[in-house]
Amino acid sequence: MSTSSFSVFGLVLKNTKKRIRSVLNYALPVAFVAVCGTAIEFDEYQHAVTDVNEAARRDSQAYANLIMERLDTRFTELDMALAALRGPDDRTAPLSPQVELSLRHYLLSRPTYLTFSVLGADGESIQWSTSPRKKSLAAPLRNFSIIPKMPNHFLGSVHYSENLGTVVLPMRVREKDDSKTGFFLGSPYRLSRFLDEQDLPSDYRKWEFVVVDTRNGQSLTHLLRMQDQVDPLSSIKPEMVAQAPVPGYPFVVQVLVSSSRVWRNYTQQALARWSVEALILALLVIAGEFLIRRRDREQMVHLRRLTDFNMFMAQASQCASQANNEAQLLQEICDMAIRYAHFKIALIAQPDETQRFRMLAISGAQTYMENVVISARADVPEGQGTIGQVWRSGHPIFNASFLNNATLAPWKERALGLGLRSNTALPIYRDGKVWAVFSVYHEKSDIFDDQVQILLKEICINISMGLDRIYSQQLRSALLDNSVVGILLVQDRIVQMTNSYATHMLGMPSGALVGKSTASLYADHGEFKRIAECYAQLAQNREVRIEGVRLARADGQILIADCSGVQLSDLHNNISVWTLEDVTSRDMARRLYHALVNAADAALLATDAEELCSRACADLVRDTLFHAVWIGRVHATGQLEVVSRAGEGTEGIEQINQCMGDYCSPSLSLVVMRAWKARSLVYSNDELSEQANNPCFDFIRDNNWRAVLSTPLWRGDQIWAIMTFASPLAHVFDEQSIALCKRVASLLGHALDKLDVKHRIECLQEQEAQRARHDVLTGLPNRLALAEYLPQALARAQRYNTSVAIGLIDLDGFKQVNDTYGHEAGDRLLQQLGERLQALLRQTDYIARLGGDEFVVVLEGLAMTEAAAQVEAVMNTLHGAVEQPFPVLEGTTAGVGMSVGLALYPQDGTEVEHLLKRADMAMYRAKQNKKTREKWWFLANHLGDEAPSTPTL
Repeated sequence: MSTSSFSVFGLVLKNTKKRIRSVLNYALPVAFVAVCGTAIEFDEYQHAVTDVNEAARRDSQAYANLIMERLDTRFTELDMALAALRGPDDRTAPLSPQVELSLRHYLLSRPTYLTFSVLGADGESIQWSTSPRKKSLAAPLRNFSIIPKMPNHFLGSVHYSENLGTVVLPMRVREKDDSKTGFFLGSPYRLSRFLDEQDLPSDYRKWEFVVVDTRNGQSLTHLLRMQDQVDPLSSIKPEMVAQAPVPGYPFVVQVLVSSSRVWRNYTQQALARWSVEALILALLVIAGEFLIRRRDREQMVHLRRLTDFNMFMAQASQCASQANNEAQLLQEICDMAIRYAHFKIALIAQPDETQRFRMLAISGAQTYMENVVISARADVPEGQGTIGQVWRSGHPIFNASFLNNATLAPWKERALGLGLRSNTALPIYRDGKVWAVFSVYHEKSDIFDDQVQILLKEICINISMGLDRIYSQQLRSALLDNSVVGILLVQDRIVQMTNSYATHMLGMPSGALVGKSTASLYADHGEFKRIAECYAQLAQNREVRIEGVRLARADGQILIADCSGVQLSDLHNNISVWTLEDVTSRDMARRLYHALVNAADAALLATDAEELCSRACADLVRDTLFHAVWIGRVHATGQLEVVSRAGEGTEGIEQINQCMGDYCSPSLSLVVMRAWKARSLVYSNDELSEQANNPCFDFIRDNNWRAVLSTPLWRGDQIWAIMTFASPLAHVFDEQSIALCKRVASLLGHALDKLDVKHRIECLQEQEAQRARHDVLTGLPNRLALAEYLPQALARAQRYNTSVAIGLIDLDGFKQVNDTYGHEAGDRLLQQLGERLQALLRQTDYIARLGGDEFVVVLEGLAMTEAAAQVEAVMNTLHGAVEQPFPVLEGTTAGVGMSVGLALYPQDGTEVEHLLKRADMAMYRAKQNKKTREKWWFLANHLGDEAPSTPTL
């Protein structure tokens, strides 16, 4: 789809949206009023329904009361007629003429009665009747219902009477005297009279009443209408039914309320209400029209302002993309802000070294900024303005009004005096940091809405991009003028153009490469083929990078370079731009760094001197400048002893011993010999040339030892060996590589010293651990060793399901030895006792001295079921230690006895502390009655339940 089609579609869509908004502007208020009016009218209609329903109930109840009165009156008249019939007790005989005459006179005074009958006591046999068609029997009494409030009154079912030719309601009364039933009087009630509405007030007769017999649900009104052959109710469509019961009788009066009656009641007051609602709607429409027009005017102003700002942004973006000077760019941006966005002032400011802002560019009413101080510091009032805050926070600030912003108090009066009402400040970033602040001032308040804010932020982004572009241009120009890489334009493998640095790095005069094949650049044909193979990748990917290319300088030296090629798009697609970066020193430094790292790794990982030297030699020939490294020691005889070696030729390095004798002149001495004699570093950058007359020349040449360096390897304060580095390249030993070799030798020397120190520390630690856990006098394990040993012994016994015996030994009579012969004699006795005890115990047993004359013996590997017997056997053997006297002084001996208390694990307990307590108690039991005791030892399980005493250990 073309651009013009998109434009037409956009215009149509915009107009459609505008029309929809216009319709909504009017439709929404009208819809609101319509909804409110509908709610009000619905409420009013419900009120009308309620009023009509209440009126229907009231009028139907009045009609029901009228029917009740008529029935009550008719029953009262029948009661009066019954009273006139009172006579002899025998009610079954025919009435006398006088009674009949009396009844007829009574009926003549009651013209409403259609007929009148006197019935017997059974309520069915007719005794006398005014009906011309006399029957012997009347309707059965069971078809009549008793009136609850008058038990002697009965009502029959409403029916059409053929004798009378109308619909009637049969009624009967019964005479009852002294609990004896007498006559029944019966008379039908004409239904038309019964339901006559003429006695109701005229305003009550506006309803269509329906009287229903609740006994059978029969509509009496319907029967009457059928008699008259009319059905006026068929046209009524009731909306509701109101009903009222006839008090005391089985009838209900219903009123059928039609919707037309509700509607008439509803519309009586609707006109006035509708007039008010229409007036409100008209006022809303007028107010909406006013607001819409006002909003349209505001939108037009806002749209015009957005158009101006969009124009400002477009011009600013174009200026930022084309400007070549920072000052020109900033000034044009400020001028455009005044010209297109109609700001009063536009400025770009940056703080100086005193933290006061200086104007990089300003346009508009510049008098406002005269003598105005704006600071970037937060601790002064001049730094609390929008510009200072933006500089510190890096976030834009939009000031809607100078009147309501307390932080702008220092500038408020001046701003209002010049007609300035609002301003904003936005950061301009450069290199990820706030570089300056862009601030604009307007004569109106509250103009910086969301859209304007977005546009201003975009403008600041464009300014930042423009500044970065200008900086990039300047930097690119500087790089081209001062490039430190060679640049070649190549077409069909022929150099078309170069920069000055390309020929300089290759040692050629300027322009010497133009017109020549690129094959002249490389050290050999193999490198040329290597680059040629990359042209396919260059054609496919449009770029290629090749590292470590060997180039040939004019002086014959080799130059290492990284080459990058970019394919240019032209008609023939065979032009490329190549950059040559001299990385010779980098390659050298990388190899030196690898050598140092490898030496450090060897120093860190080695555990002894031999491993250290072997690792160091092997690591130093891996991806470094050296292809042979060895460490050797020169004996007093002048012969070389190789300690470790790695690399080419080192396997037969002993061949150089023939060149290290005294017959070799000093001028023919190898570097290693000179370094040993000088006790310092010695090197040769061309050992092969210097040793041309040396008997070892063939060995040196075969192994390509072009450059050789030897340096002493110090261990402690003396030279321990000589470390030698050999390289196939001449002149590799410069200041940097020599320093590296010294560093490596020093590192290995420190590592050797640390290994020696570590070895001495380990020996001291072993000796100290031995002293800490053994008794100084007897050499036996002491209390600390015993505390460490016992838990392990119990754990082993638990694992192998064996028993352990712990015995506390106390010497008998040792105090007399000390008192008699002195403590020195006592110490000598203890030493001999310790030796005897150790000699008598099994290899699995353990003996320790607690102190004084107390010892602890631990017997492991005892069977659970035979532990006591095994303990007894060991104790019998152990007693031999004191059966012979001990020489304590020259020519003098002394004897002592022993008392031992033993506790068995797990029989006597499972905890070390508890077992020691039990053994201690058993030992004291053994010391009792020493003269009469059978055994010199005692088992703790023979103690019973005695509580342990204070623990010994």
